[in-house]
Amino acid sequence: LQDILGRDYAAGRTLLNILDQPAIDYRAGATVWNLTAQGNISYSLGGSARTLSARHVIVCTGALERPMPFPGWTVPGVMTAGAGQILLKSSELIPPAPTLLAGTGPLLFLVAAQYLRAGHRPAAIVETTPWRNYGTALSALPGALRANSYLREGWALLAEIKRGRVPHYRAATNLRALGTAHVEALEFRAGGRQRRIPCASLLIHSGIVPNVQISRALDLEHSWDPAQRCWRPRLGAWGETSLETISIAGDGAGIGGAEAALHCGRLAALHAVWRLGAIESHAEITRLAKGERKALAVHHAARPFLDLLYAPPRAFLDPPDETIVCRCE
Repeated sequence: LQDILGRDYAAGRTLLNILDQPAIDYRAGATVWNLTAQGNISYSLGGSARTLSARHVIVCTGALERPMPFPGWTVPGVMTAGAGQILLKSSELIPPAPTLLAGTGPLLFLVAAQYLRAGHRPAAIVETTPWRNYGTALSALPGALRANSYLREGWALLAEIKRGRVPHYRAATNLRALGTAHVEALEFRAGGRQRRIPCASLLIHSGIVPNVQISRALDLEHSWDPAQRCWRPRLGAWGETSLETISIAGDGAGIGGAEAALHCGRLAALHAVWRLGAIESHAEITRLAKGERKALAVHHAARPFLDLLYAPPRAFLDPPDETIVCRCE
């Protein structure tokens, strides 16, 4: 499985191994359903409800996939690309073939490459990134070159997909999933032509946004991020929020990726141990944080370029009137 998912998967396993020590009370598989400003946490684990209290809480809720409403997206067999990746990671399962991937964002290419490594060639990638985004993103390319590892990884994924002979349609518009009991095809317009590709599974993606459910429930201060087009918590340099007992780290604070989340977590931890008195000198945590901030600046250098390139197309912000926006309907 590691050969299929890539080196980032192996890095995650290494981090998990750090938790296996007596000083850490690691409660895996829990579902947190309440957090108060006083640090009282309510959660479920093993079929029972439990509570605990903390003097300081670091919230690491990660990201959610951005909703991508278009006609037919609620038909069975249509799922997010992230859900398709979770199937592969957790159960080594792949949705029924032929599988289409549609939308915008780096995750589309990562999932396509992982499926190829698993011996499952996607029927096509239908990319909705508008041509104008490439021109807009060029202004941020010089800064992104500081984080050239991200760019190299992206180019490597595209080359892998090309070698796998996966058809790649660009600047697609007017997406429509066809089918009633189950998805049967995707209709779209690309290259000046109306197209229709049969599929048994359709994986869609339009980027990721911070998971702010807990931070919004706490009524923490948030601000609108015009680049990522989402709400994000308003934080200080150490991940501190408008409540002194709560910090936030990782993609839940703003999309930065796995490596950036690692450094954000270390900064939040340094601030927490200083606040709780384990390190008395603020100058000491500032010294310890220098390497983390330097690495974080490199990882963040690519964000303006990626945010401009993969900004969600306007069509998904204002879908046709016939589109069901919420599956609850």
